[in-house]
Amino acid sequence: MPKAPERIVTLGWSSEDAVIALGKVPVGMPRYRFFDSGIFPWNEERLGSVRPYLLEGDLDYEAIAALRPDLILGIYSGIDDLAYKRLSGIAPTVVYRSAPWSANWKEQIDLVGQALGKSAEAKALMEKTGAALSAMGAGQPDLRGKTFTFGTYVAGGSGIVVYLPEDPRVAALLELGLKASPGIVALSADNPGRGSVEVGMERSGMLDADILIMWYGEGARAAAEAQPLFKALAAVKRGSYVALDDPVSVWSTSALSVLSIPYGFPTFLPRLAEAAERAGKER
Repeated sequence: MPKAPERIVTLGWSSEDAVIALGKVPVGMPRYRFFDSGIFPWNEERLGSVRPYLLEGDLDYEAIAALRPDLILGIYSGIDDLAYKRLSGIAPTVVYRSAPWSANWKEQIDLVGQALGKSAEAKALMEKTGAALSAMGAGQPDLRGKTFTFGTYVAGGSGIVVYLPEDPRVAALLELGLKASPGIVALSADNPGRGSVEVGMERSGMLDADILIMWYGEGARAAAEAQPLFKALAAVKRGSYVALDDPVSVWSTSALSVLSIPYGFPTFLPRLAEAAERAGKER
């Protein structure tokens, strides 16, 4: 029987969540600069005093090699063929089976479980997380059937980047019984295989929905909300707009995993339900 990997390096987003959830601690993982510790809070509480090496920025092959990994995981990542070959020269490397930046939380836990020889534990975690999501959705009946658009705005940008149904964060909300807004359905049909697309502010009206969800980096919320065309959106005017602008709410709804969902969604879903209630009153 092959020896289970002990020196695991994770790349991209969230692969370390699956590793930690399955009882292992990576020797190296990405630094998330929005958190003082560089570590997602749902992982920090599990790691205790243990601190893996935190990798900065783009792929640093020298730093990765120096960690002497026996397994590299980059499931939710943009690792391309060239990077995959270089990483595989350092250690066995597992990436997405879907597409770059497309692996949802189920694909992550499944592939990490296989790589660690813990498929049964991974399947149990997948079922537990799926059941928790379903229960949270059932607890917010106002959400069922409401349309939504999930996007972001970068300060100085010319438009809104919106996520399409192929994106994991949108897929998770569809599972809860929410529906993609008509504009998002149309954009998805025009952009097959794409997870996101930018829509110019002059066309932002096509993004309107019962609920508008936007995540923001530093300073971007004020910049978006100062735009007259953004302020004119019906969802913004009636208050069925959910702004995610603190690191925990941004990352727990974007970097979805078996650990981030139970950490962030109990706060996120009541905010969505409040927005859905305001949208319902307007009809």
